[in-house]
Amino acid sequence: MDDPPRAGRPESFEERLRAARDRAGLDGKDAAAGGMGASPWGLGLRAGLEVASALAVGVGIGLALDWWLGTRPLFLVLFLFLGGAAGVLNVHRLMLGRSTRGSNADRGK
Repeated sequence: MDDPPRAGRPESFEERLRAARDRAGLDGKDAAAGGMGASPWGLGLRAGLEVASALAVGVGIGLALDWWLGTRPLFLVLFLFLGGAAGVLNVHRLMLGRSTRGSNADRGK
């Protein structure tokens, strides 16, 4: 049951999708640069949450292993440092992704 073609209506799905993306502004310059830029507050909040969540997971795993194996501070300290390193690595990836995304847009990739 195909709809009859209407006057002024694009026939193919790709043409309709392209028209919808143009109306929404998704194919503009911002889309090539990775969308709207994050505010400094949003970026700082995300970086802080990345570090805090990685530390929380590390401490949780360390406490669980210490409770299970009976080695009180050993795994807590070990996974505290591993969680901190993971958090810093996540923030590094966040900042690295922002700088390379902008340079790729400048090169036209």
